[in-house]
Amino acid sequence: MKRYSQLTKRVVNGVRRRLHDAFWRTVPGADAGAFESRPFYLVLEFTNLCNANCIFCPYSQQTRPHEQMSEQIFKKAVEDYVALGGGSIELTPTVGDPLIHPKFVEWVRYLRSIPEIDQIGVTTNGILLDRHGSQAILDAGLSRINISLAGFDEAMYRRVYRSNAYKKVRKNIEELLALNSNRAEPIKILLHFRPDRPEEEVLADADMQPLLPYRSSFRFIRVFSRSGGMISELGPGMRLATVPAKVKRSPCRKTFTGLVVQSNGDVQACGCESSINAPALVVGNVERESLQDIWSGARLRTLRQSFTDGRLNPNCSSCDYYYEEPGFHLPAMRQMAKTIRRRSAGEIVRHVEPPPDDWLLG
Repeated sequence: MKRYSQLTKRVVNGVRRRLHDAFWRTVPGADAGAFESRPFYLVLEFTNLCNANCIFCPYSQQTRPHEQMSEQIFKKAVEDYVALGGGSIELTPTVGDPLIHPKFVEWVRYLRSIPEIDQIGVTTNGILLDRHGSQAILDAGLSRINISLAGFDEAMYRRVYRSNAYKKVRKNIEELLALNSNRAEPIKILLHFRPDRPEEEVLADADMQPLLPYRSSFRFIRVFSRSGGMISELGPGMRLATVPAKVKRSPCRKTFTGLVVQSNGDVQACGCESSINAPALVVGNVERESLQDIWSGARLRTLRQSFTDGRLNPNCSSCDYYYEEPGFHLPAMRQMAKTIRRRSAGEIVRHVEPPPDDWLLG
């Protein structure tokens, strides 16, 4: 009976999505022009180093040299983005942990000092919250902090994150939540659980109970990308995404919405974890070109066209988790287009609503 009800729910939701999509296609105003003029958001990869070895992440198979972003690359990327009108900046890396960078707090403060910079989001595993100081991180100017963890059970943490830092992470998160709860304007903190046990068990764990009163948002991740074949096996209770059977015939939405400046200055059109070894997605270098020239350049146009002309690169063709059609006609994309035009015209646009419950501010 439970399986039947879940199937019915999926069918109903699928029909609802199709009807919603069909309706918005009939409403005038669908326009890709704004998205071709400039990126909506920017991702800065402070480092591609990590201090965990999660079973769901292809970090250990990364072929790029491990490095940290230089101040020259950081300042150049930010200056270029502000020249385009600014907007949201995401510090969630392709793989790695941004708190490894010794200038994390200093650079967040710098970003927050710029009027054209809107929301600032970050994803971390929480291991180094104490290095920078939870209070300093909360005061730096972030809009949202995602913390990725298995849950509050040491044995499960060791299995999934393959790290011995559980006690430190648990202490760091409790301190961060306690300090945040006393702020006049608390920062949005999301705990993204990636457990190998049922949700009800995770929420009932003894180490979880003292944290429940802080009313942080929880999100359970159950399906994981195969990362182009780099991830082939997970623990019980964790499921790999289905290998896509449908041929992609439209450019991916991510090639129209944002750019990722990697720690070495290369600029990539997508920051999903399965793109860690994807030279085909590199569309320029911020030290040699402006972000505007990269966004308007031939390499990014060619990448978009490759979805329809039979020359799609292996990374994108095997993407099983992150691909989305552009959907320029949908309400969220129409709103993004309006914001792009306002920023391009020199208007400073700041969001007042809470950041989305997602990995990217988008």
